[in-house]
Amino acid sequence: MRLPVGIANFKTLIKGNYLFVDKSLFIKDVMDDGAGVILIIRPRRFGKTLNLSMLDYFLKQNHYKDDENENLFANLNISKEIEFCTQHQGQYPVIFITFKDVKYSNFTDAYGKIVLLMSELYEKHRYLLEGNILSESEKTVFKALLDQKADLLNTTTALKKLSEYVARKFHKPIILLIDEYDTPMHEAYMGNFYQEMMQLMRSILGEALKDNSAISKGVLTGITRIAQESLFSGLNNISIYTLLKEKYGQYFGFTEEEVLKLITESKKEVSMSSVTEWYNGYQVGKYTLYNPWSIIKCLDSNGQLDFYWINTSSNALIGKLLGNAKSTVKQQFEELLQGNTIEQSISENLVFLDIEVREEALWSLLLYAGYLKVLSTELRGYEFFARMAIPNKEVGSVYYQIVTGWFSAAISMDSYHRFIQSLADGQIDKFKEYLEAYILQTGSYFDFNSNTAEDVFHAFILGLVVGLREYYIIQSNRESGLGRFDVIFIPKDKYKQKKGILLEFKTSATADLLLDKAQEALEQIKNKKYIETFEQHHVASVSAIGLAFCGKQMELVYENINILK
Repeated sequence: MRLPVGIANFKTLIKGNYLFVDKSLFIKDVMDDGAGVILIIRPRRFGKTLNLSMLDYFLKQNHYKDDENENLFANLNISKEIEFCTQHQGQYPVIFITFKDVKYSNFTDAYGKIVLLMSELYEKHRYLLEGNILSESEKTVFKALLDQKADLLNTTTALKKLSEYVARKFHKPIILLIDEYDTPMHEAYMGNFYQEMMQLMRSILGEALKDNSAISKGVLTGITRIAQESLFSGLNNISIYTLLKEKYGQYFGFTEEEVLKLITESKKEVSMSSVTEWYNGYQVGKYTLYNPWSIIKCLDSNGQLDFYWINTSSNALIGKLLGNAKSTVKQQFEELLQGNTIEQSISENLVFLDIEVREEALWSLLLYAGYLKVLSTELRGYEFFARMAIPNKEVGSVYYQIVTGWFSAAISMDSYHRFIQSLADGQIDKFKEYLEAYILQTGSYFDFNSNTAEDVFHAFILGLVVGLREYYIIQSNRESGLGRFDVIFIPKDKYKQKKGILLEFKTSATADLLLDKAQEALEQIKNKKYIETFEQHHVASVSAIGLAFCGKQMELVYENINILK
C-alpha cells in the first residue's frame, strides 16, 4: 500500500489503495454535536481538508450519480455504527467549498480566485438549471456566477443562494462544509488588504450561516479563530473547538498508536524515538499528537528525518511578527529556544489587527498555527493563561531560522559563522570586534539606548549565539555556586575538547564606566563561583567573559580559567 502524500480527497485515498489512518468516527461526533455551526481550528497540514472530504462522501445523497460512495466506508470504524449509518449515510444534500488556495498578494487577484471558486461550485450543481426549480431571474444570476460575470452582491450571496436552491430541490436543508475559511484573511494581512478581504469574507460567510433555514449543519475548519465579532457577528449557534478544547482532539494529527501502526504497515525502518523528538508534541486535552504531514513524508522518504511541515508554507508572517515584537517577547522567545516553558495570557479570539500591539494575540497565533504546544492552562480572573513550549525539533528549526534572519539582513552568513566560531575558539578579541559591529548594525531590533535594561542585551546576545546550539548546551539565568549566572555554554559530549564559555552582563549609564562595569561582571563570575556548573560536567577550562553595555557601545574583559588540574 502506498503512502498518501498530499492526498486530500477521501475517495482518491480509499480507491487508490493508500495507507489510511481511520478517523471515520469523526463523522458520528460531528453529526451528534448539537451545534448548528461547528468551527474546528487546527494547524495547516493536520488533515482538515481530508476530514471534510470524508464527511462529504459519507453524507451526500446519491443524486451525485456515485453509487460507490457507500462502499468507501465498508471496512472503516464508522461502518460498525449500523444504526447511525442507516440514519445518516447518503441522506443529505451537501455543499463543500475550500478557500485553501486563495493565496494572493493583492485584493483583485484574491477576489478573482473567489469568483472562480463560486463558478466551480455552481458548476457542480448545474443540474439546478433543469426544470422549474429556479425562476428565470434566479437562472440568470446562476448563469452569471457560472460564467464569472456576477456582480459583487451576487458573489457575496452565492453560498446562501446555492444552499436555498439545493434545499428547494431536495426538500430538505443541506450540510455546508467550508474548508480553510481563514486563508484569505491570512494572506490579506500579509498583503496589506486585510480590511477589504475581511469585509468580503464577512459578507460571504455571514450571509451563508446566519439565520439560514436552508442549512441543517455547517462545519468549518481553519488555522485561526478569528474573533466572532469580526467575522461571525450575530451568529449565535456556533461552537468553536481550538487546540485548547479536547473535543475532536483525536481526529486531527496522529496518536502514537497510529504512528506505530503506520510504521508497521509501511514496512519502513524508522527510529521511533527520533520520530518522537522531531514530530511529536502537540497536546489537545488527553491526546498527544504527531504532525501527520511530517510523519507521512518521513515514512515516504524511508525514515529520513527532515523539515517537512515547515517547508509546506512560508513562515514569513511569524518571522515578521517576532522581528517587530517588543524586547519582552524576544526574551520569552529565547526561553523557548533553550527548551524552557513560558506562561502567557492567551485569547481564543484572534483579531489580526491586534497581533502587533497585543502580546496575547501574537502568542495565540503562534499556538493555533502549530508553533507552540500547551502544557497546562489556568483561568485567573478574566484572563486565560497557558504554559507553553516548542512542540518538537522540527518546529524549533523554524525559530532558529527566524533568529538568524534577524541578523542576516545586516550581516552576511559567512560573517556570522566567523563570529560564532571566534567565540567557540576562544578568540575573544575577534569576538569583541564582531559583536561591536553587530550591535551597531542590528541593534534597532532591540531598541538599544542608554536606558536599555540588562535583560534586553541578554536576549540579544542569546539570539546572536543561536548558531552554537549544535556544539553547546546553552543555559541562561540558572543557579550555580553562590548566585545566578547570565549565560553559559557547556560543550556537548562529542565536543568535550572545546572550552566552556561563561558570559555575565552589566549595563552602564555612561560610556566612560564601561570598562569598570565589564571588570565588575568578570569578578562576579569568580566571586560567586559560577564555574561550579562546568565542574559538574567535567569541562577542563572556561573562557569567562564580562560584558558591559551602554546603548550601542560595549566593552568586555575576559580570563581563561583552568578547572580540572
